Amino acid sequence: MNTYLKNYWSLYLDFVQDFRSLKYRGFSLSYIIHFPSLIRKNTALWEALYGDMFGNKLNNRVSDPKEIQEVFNQYVRSHKKKSLEDRKHGKVVINYDTILRFPETIFNNYFDRSQTVMVMAGSKSNKRPSVDALNNKQYFHYPTKYLSNYVTHTKEAVLQVQSQARTIFHSYTNHHLYQEKTFQNIMLKKIAEAINRIEQSIRFLTEVPTSCIVVSTTHSFISRILALAAVERGIPTICMQHGIIGSELGYIPKIATVDAVYGHFEKDWFKARGAPKGSIEIIGHPRFDQAFLPPTISRNKFFKQLGVDRNKKTLLIVVRGNRDVDQWRILINTLSRQHYLNILVKDFPNDVPHTLTKEFPFVHSTQSFDLYNILHKVDCVVSYPSTVALEAMLTQKPAFILDNKIPSYTGYFNGLDELVQTDPQKLGELIINYFNDLNWANNVKEKREKFIRYAYPSESSSGERLKKLINKLINN
Repeated sequence: MNTYLKNYWSLYLDFVQDFRSLKYRGFSLSYIIHFPSLIRKNTALWEALYGDMFGNKLNNRVSDPKEIQEVFNQYVRSHKKKSLEDRKHGKVVINYDTILRFPETIFNNYFDRSQTVMVMAGSKSNKRPSVDALNNKQYFHYPTKYLSNYVTHTKEAVLQVQSQARTIFHSYTNHHLYQEKTFQNIMLKKIAEAINRIEQSIRFLTEVPTSCIVVSTTHSFISRILALAAVERGIPTICMQHGIIGSELGYIPKIATVDAVYGHFEKDWFKARGAPKGSIEIIGHPRFDQAFLPPTISRNKFFKQLGVDRNKKTLLIVVRGNRDVDQWRILINTLSRQHYLNILVKDFPNDVPHTLTKEFPFVHSTQSFDLYNILHKVDCVVSYPSTVALEAMLTQKPAFILDNKIPSYTGYFNGLDELVQTDPQKLGELIINYFNDLNWANNVKEKREKFIRYAYPSESSSGERLKKLINKLINN
């Protein structure tokens, strides 16, 4: 662990322990509240995490990556109870949110509408519907419940716990974090939200007999609370992997019964960080099943709509907003004289043309084309360390990575060796060589194939593997 990660996890553990007396319905709120959201805008604090002296301000000194997970393992075990109901007769509950990203075909092919319930955060309307209306709402034509529509009477509890939090704030005189007004204000708001979501989740699980819950992450309020409320009822939970583990801050601690991951990288990574035995299963992701299907539009239509030459080789550049835009400019300038090459830019996850397409007339936007249709049409992809690079390799396209070396980076793409570069000019030269040197192109292909064997072993469709995992947990 580097200094930055040691300091971050030590600070987090301080927070969990210092505020663990704040409870509602038996749940310690410090285990539930999303810690990064409390300090997200505290630029000075994030900078201070790089310093060796920062640890002198902390009570905990985390030095082993397993330490933080073990704290949460113990917490989950303290809530674990035997099943309160016959799981075989319950519903499979899917917590649908913006990062689950299951295609509609996955629901249609693998989830029985009579045995599945969607649960979402908010209501479609500001007016509270009747019970009948609530029961009739649907998403993807599945019965759908909205947590916000469950009536809660938590005002008194919220005020009481907020008062307890203020007492804790006052007890830490001159604390480097807890005395900040922004931290305090956000914390008080999160307490209210956590209490309401706990109450709504308990009411939902009381109303809906549940056999298993599938969530996209256990780092959001709703999914973490649902997972913990499920533990108290003996209901198994599955957390899908919502993207590559680029930064470990978004994946530890794990809470669910099983985390369904892409490949061996994640299984080894979670094991090294103290994940309980049997709590990691390699199933891929149902969204990626699309990578193995034929494209839904023709090559002619694709290139004609983009206004580029279909007879040229095509490179896709994947960016994220204006992050590292100066680096991308250098890369594009390095490639600018390769007249045999179409250059496309996709600002993931947006569909609007990126500013680079205006700056460089020979660079074109991918417009609103679906990602997999784009990947099937291009010859090569260069990306920041993103899930799109993995998806490109699943469609058998080489991926080059412009690395940004964030301090919490897991090294996910390190297995690609020199295809990962921090120098955009060097990366551009390697891409040029790929299109002009057959031996190097073959070498790149071998690296991709080796990487995929470890990162995404594809034995069958991910949707099928998820269905088997759900059935296994229900019948266990």
